[in-house]
Amino acid sequence: MPVEVFLITVVPAADTTKARSVLHGYTETRPVTHRFTRVRHVRRLDQSIRGIPILRSLQSSNPKPDSLAQWQDLHSTLSRQQYMLTERVDITQDAEAAVAAGQPVPMSEQTQKGERILRFNDFPDPPNPRVPQTVMQRKQIDIREPGPLLEQHMADSGFSVANEYIEETYHWWDNNNLEFVLWRQYNDLPNPTPAPLVQAPDQANWMVPDMSKMEPVAPFWMLYVRALVDANPVDRMAERMAEAHGRLGKVEKELEGVFSFMVFDRRALDTRYTGEDPE
Repeated sequence: MPVEVFLITVVPAADTTKARSVLHGYTETRPVTHRFTRVRHVRRLDQSIRGIPILRSLQSSNPKPDSLAQWQDLHSTLSRQQYMLTERVDITQDAEAAVAAGQPVPMSEQTQKGERILRFNDFPDPPNPRVPQTVMQRKQIDIREPGPLLEQHMADSGFSVANEYIEETYHWWDNNNLEFVLWRQYNDLPNPTPAPLVQAPDQANWMVPDMSKMEPVAPFWMLYVRALVDANPVDRMAERMAEAHGRLGKVEKELEGVFSFMVFDRRALDTRYTGEDPE
């Protein structure tokens, strides 16, 4: 299972333009990716359901899906512990259309049927003397499927929507395969809890709000510098993790005085779910 290794810091909203300029010059990324993503937290209310019940049908399908290995990893993980997962879809074009229209617009058919990412992030690892103090790491699984198919798989596995929100991000990449993400979240979207993952055919299309009229959750952005370390081959995993720590350490040193990366409380990123409401 891949491991996400990352640094975090806070960027005040007033310093966003300066931060973007610094990151643009530091990474030499052209062009910069500016993205709006709809994120839905999904969870199971029935704690007696374990794993991914639809796994057997995925294993017997012909041809087998390219994502089968990721589904098997997720099944193994959820058989031991319940987690909140996120379903993510890029709504950038629709959000820009809503801003141009000055009002919410229906999600386009292309976006409705387009690719979704189902993401599992584990509870971050505890502090370790062999890992730099400011570096956090956690296992991650990304499953990519067309929207209707992914949502039906999750509904058939007993998942429903806990809440949903929109995140705005800027992305840069450097030549060390590090991704720099400037991130902020907008207030939760209205949605009954729990809400079905799959809408009935006669329900209205999901509306994309005019982002220029929405308020962010906080007057700051979060900056992540991240690497995704592949778990294969297993016998080189420790070596690749050490390389990722070194790359992040170099970034932290070179950006010293510009960004101060934080020692973050891993409990704030705990995705485990015990059956109680997340609030």
